Amino acid sequence: RMAADAAGWWQRKNFSRRAIGAFKTGAAAALCLWLGNLFGLAHSYWAAISAIVVMGSDSAVNWTNCRDRLIGTAIGALLGWGMFYVWRGHYITYGLAIMVCLLVCSLLEFEKAGRLAGVALTIILLIKVDSGPGQAALARFLEVSLGIVVALGVTVAVFPERPQMTSSH
Repeated sequence: RMAADAAGWWQRKNFSRRAIGAFKTGAAAALCLWLGNLFGLAHSYWAAISAIVVMGSDSAVNWTNCRDRLIGTAIGALLGWGMFYVWRGHYITYGLAIMVCLLVCSLLEFEKAGRLAGVALTIILLIKVDSGPGQAALARFLEVSLGIVVALGVTVAVFPERPQMTSSH
């Protein structure tokens, strides 16, 4: 009886699906660090963070959402590069830059892109890089993009979800 209760609890908690999701996210984060170091990215942890964010989001990890996130990252990197020259440490300017970033993504109908666009802009504005804002924007774009691409690759290749069987009566 106790074994049946325990088995029922594991099923109700969707343990298998949750464990696979956690495994895939951990694998994607580790793969990002390894690939980032292999490619010589100075801050490959941003790739790992991006993969974790993408794989932990409410939406599916698919080609369309990842494409949108790549475009959003480019938007955030470009706006961050431009805002670097006018920001001067003002919190209101920073908040307005995030607002513009999210609004641009929304108006271009890249709804899933806004969060990573804002993250890219924030990284460029708030973390000092000796090589300048242009180099920082390119590096952040490459790092965040690596995380997005790895998240998609792991989702597709590692324990891919099977389509739900529908019964036809």
